[in-house]
Amino acid sequence: MSDTQVVGAAPAVSEYETKRAEGGPFGIKGLAWAIFEGARNPYYNLIVIYIFAPYFANVMVGGGEMGLTISGLTITIAGFATALTAPFLGAIADQAGNRKRAIAVFVYTIVLCSVALWWSRPEGPVNVWMTMAILTVAYCCYGYSEVLHNAMLPAAGRPSALPYISGLGLTMGNLLSVGILLFFLLGLMLPGSGLPLVPAEPLIPLDQSQQEPQRFAGPFVAIWMAVLMIPFFLFMPEGLSKGVTWRFALSNLFLGAPSADGKRQGFNARVRVFVGYLKGLFKEHPQTMRFLIARTIYADAMSALLTLGAVFAGTFFGWSEIEIVIFGISGVLFGAIGGFVGGALDRWLGPKLALVWELSVLTIVLLLQLSITPDSLFFGTIENREIWNSPFFHTLSDVVYFAFIVPVAISVVAIITSSRYMLVHIAPSNRIGEFFGLYAIAGTVTVWMGPGVVSLLTWITGNQRIGMGGIGIMFLIGLMILWKVHAPKRGFDD
Repeated sequence: MSDTQVVGAAPAVSEYETKRAEGGPFGIKGLAWAIFEGARNPYYNLIVIYIFAPYFANVMVGGGEMGLTISGLTITIAGFATALTAPFLGAIADQAGNRKRAIAVFVYTIVLCSVALWWSRPEGPVNVWMTMAILTVAYCCYGYSEVLHNAMLPAAGRPSALPYISGLGLTMGNLLSVGILLFFLLGLMLPGSGLPLVPAEPLIPLDQSQQEPQRFAGPFVAIWMAVLMIPFFLFMPEGLSKGVTWRFALSNLFLGAPSADGKRQGFNARVRVFVGYLKGLFKEHPQTMRFLIARTIYADAMSALLTLGAVFAGTFFGWSEIEIVIFGISGVLFGAIGGFVGGALDRWLGPKLALVWELSVLTIVLLLQLSITPDSLFFGTIENREIWNSPFFHTLSDVVYFAFIVPVAISVVAIITSSRYMLVHIAPSNRIGEFFGLYAIAGTVTVWMGPGVVSLLTWITGNQRIGMGGIGIMFLIGLMILWKVHAPKRGFDD
């Protein structure tokens, strides 16, 4: 193992051959990379956010503060487990090179876990604690697959096309999620309601009294992922022309690479090398490392907002499963626009100023959302009232809170797009693959922090709004660090 090939660090370019990628966002490689998100993102939207998660918090846990606390605790445990293991995975994968094989293992583990959610009911056979375990395993595998998939972005197209490929992946994932959520809403949850465009009978005979449509989300996304992942595995190149076996890489990581005399470097020695490697990065590329720190903080906050926002709407406002799905469809739909908004702002303002504006809007909107309660709006300045006789969103608080999903969704996806391009813009071009590895790992090792803050503050105060307010503090901290980043006024040539 060389001085640069250590736990959590991407190897130097000289350790393996990196192929310079060609092609644009609609080339076969760009499409193959993007369709991965189209295959995987519906799991996040259906299971982690909009359909199964509210069912888990409200029906299985019992709703209220405990529902938000247990939901946040589940994500915190999964995120912490991912944080402890993802850096080792990244280091092994960088040596072994064959990332697609590992991605397949993680993806199809998610498939098996999703199928098991069909049996998640308060009375069993899969109870609350077993469901937490299943969701934790699937969430870890989701994070692992994300680390490896993001690290493959440089191989998906020419450098100037990477922000568009990144945005295309997010847009594809959101648009496909919209279609699936509409299928669940109109075809499984609303039939028999007498509303326009809604069939009299569900398209699949599921018992709504047993929450079968919500539990069916698991098997549905399992089939979706298993099938739609195939193009990625067929057409996306590894981007590396050589590497060792995973077994050999694992041995090198924990036992040390053998030297000429057959001895292996001790683990403590390699940790010291790793610390030296990080110090070198901060010394040689302080602006890039400062950006990675800022991105880690605001990405954790954003993850908490996404994963717990729908649960909060259900436990705090008492929204029904149907209202949450409608809320989710709107969010995912406008999120698809965010991919293009982020790309346009990157070209117009540059990625740093684009991120500053996007994060500022998201922070302000979150504050406005938390000013709304079932009794009043904007910290008590306007009294809540019923505004129409409707089965959904019939109060002023409901409607205003719902309307804020538009700027939230656009900002979130725009931030993801701009963050990826910011790294392309600020990292040294001859080490871009290495820094994308660090970027992916930095977004994973602390993913537990945001949900943990929400869960802890909610549990301590018994107030869900204070718990969600912790997200806003994290946004401000990330924004302040980002403001100190000096981004060069340059881009990458084709």
